[in-house]
Amino acid sequence: MKKTIIILAILHSSMCSFATLRLPAVFTDNMVIQQNKSNPVWGWANPGEKITVKFNNNKYTTVASAAGEWKINLSPLKANSSGDIIVQSENETKQIKNVITGEVWLCSGQSNMEFTMSSFTSFYKDEIQQCKDEYIRFVVIQSNFNNKEKSDAALRMAWTTVNPETIGGCSAVAYFFAKALRKKLGVPVGLVISSWGGTPAQSWVDENTIRNFPAYADRYENAVKKINFDKIEEAKESFAATYNTAKANISAGFNKYTSADFNDSGWEKVNLPGFWEDAGHPDMDGIGVYRLSFTVNNNDAGKQAMLYLPAIDDADSTYINGTLVGTLKIWNEPRKYNIPGGLLKSGKNIMTIWVEDTGGAGGLINERDKFYIEIEGKKTMLAGPATFNPLLALQTISDGVNYNSLQNEPGVLFNAMIAPLLNEQFAGVIWYQGESNTGNYKEYRTLFPSLINCWRNRFQQKDLPFLFVQLSSFNPSGVEPRISDWAGLREAQTYALKLPKTGMAVTTDVGDEKDIHPKRKKEVGERLAAQAFNKIYGFTREICSGPEFSLYKTEGNTISIQFTNTGKGLMHTGDTLMGFMIAGKDKQFVPATAKIINDQVQVSGEGITSPVYVRYAWANSPLAANLYNGEGFPAVPFRTDKDEE
Repeated sequence: MKKTIIILAILHSSMCSFATLRLPAVFTDNMVIQQNKSNPVWGWANPGEKITVKFNNNKYTTVASAAGEWKINLSPLKANSSGDIIVQSENETKQIKNVITGEVWLCSGQSNMEFTMSSFTSFYKDEIQQCKDEYIRFVVIQSNFNNKEKSDAALRMAWTTVNPETIGGCSAVAYFFAKALRKKLGVPVGLVISSWGGTPAQSWVDENTIRNFPAYADRYENAVKKINFDKIEEAKESFAATYNTAKANISAGFNKYTSADFNDSGWEKVNLPGFWEDAGHPDMDGIGVYRLSFTVNNNDAGKQAMLYLPAIDDADSTYINGTLVGTLKIWNEPRKYNIPGGLLKSGKNIMTIWVEDTGGAGGLINERDKFYIEIEGKKTMLAGPATFNPLLALQTISDGVNYNSLQNEPGVLFNAMIAPLLNEQFAGVIWYQGESNTGNYKEYRTLFPSLINCWRNRFQQKDLPFLFVQLSSFNPSGVEPRISDWAGLREAQTYALKLPKTGMAVTTDVGDEKDIHPKRKKEVGERLAAQAFNKIYGFTREICSGPEFSLYKTEGNTISIQFTNTGKGLMHTGDTLMGFMIAGKDKQFVPATAKIINDQVQVSGEGITSPVYVRYAWANSPLAANLYNGEGFPAVPFRTDKDEE
């Protein structure tokens, strides 16, 4: 009996050793590898084990290291070289079928890169029904995070060819980019999609880069590194159970806060609209309640009314005089709630707003002009003093790190979603991100170029092409000279253009002030492709972007502006050139009258006799700005008061 057990143990050990050949998850059937480059094939096996790789009539051998790691570099091949990659160890064989060489692009960023074609089934209905191209292929990396660089990544979707059944899983921007490349270059195009909605740039850089930003370095070292990511799911379940129990208890007694008679004199004094992070709770995620009063005159008491609120991050339930008038769980949507007749009373009325935030900013977006009650066409503005009570904070995992927003911590996405790809060869990167860094756009001037340099260093390609999308239009534009974070972030993005082999697609004209995820992804992908053609693929005579501010000259009460990238000449859509603002030395900007004269733009403004500054498309949502070149590319937003607020 003892002998039999020993034999079985030996057999079991042998079987385990036989089953050790492993390839990265990204190696699946239908994959595309980069043409004209030496592509690595790598993986894991028993230490010292001989590994053989065969592809395209070539054979390569190596030996696994003491750590069980191995890598083989394939000889460079022209586009459309195809076949199966065969990987053999001493006891196993892996076969990756239908591999082809072409142009492989890494597609990354946040939600506007992540949003798939399935999100636009009506808007791009014909495109989805008709798409079928076995030479456009894509793979999607599963969202993940870690505080250590990972050697492998999980897949949300394995390599697949584009057709009506699969296209729904592909990034819309990446698909239209690939389609344009296919049409012009005539070679296979592979897309490696690794993106995560709502994430900031600092999550996508490595630890060495983080050290250049002291606040992020401190958080990474003293909070993120302490987390056991192997146990994160268990921690989430435990925290969620505790939170939901506490939330139910709070909900049960919440009505007392909505009563007009409730005494909130002990609550914190704040101003609305605004985020609670800006009112003394920088690390809070969870539930808070606001109360504010407003006055209704005798003539309007009892009348039906409409309540308008700016977008609330993330969800709200809003009460007037103890009665629920509306609730919404969409973080970026302005509210419009009906106040039924008989609810408003003469004199003082009380509004109570329950706000639940699961990550990021919490509270009311600071748009004062969207915060009012309307009665028979008359507005009562509500912005001003209020009281606030933080009811429930989400439990933190480590020194203020919230388990619901771990993906936003420094370095964690690079570690889990980029590091596993560092052996791969890419033609370049397309990037659509920035929305989550608008609140600190000055930092982005250095953070974004640092990200590009980080990736170039880690991919060991000093001039890795990096093409990015300038933020589109979103949120009302506000009134000058109000500072626009979105305009500031767009300007910060242009700082990266100082780096070689970078390109920017301007998209302010295809945005949506009410939707941070605008539908018009086709133009975005095609404008990125135009950058690729000009900057990377040798079509240097082709215009790839719109008019860009060059210099200006003041003549009396007029400023004349010159541009580069005018192509076939300056033009505008509609009857009138829009989007320009002008100011004197006091920087009190007013809308400018703008005209195209001799391929320049001349601007002037009512009451501005000695103009000093000019701005174009300098707002959150400058959809009215309509300057283009003859090739149809929109002008780049700019301001001449570069380093001033």
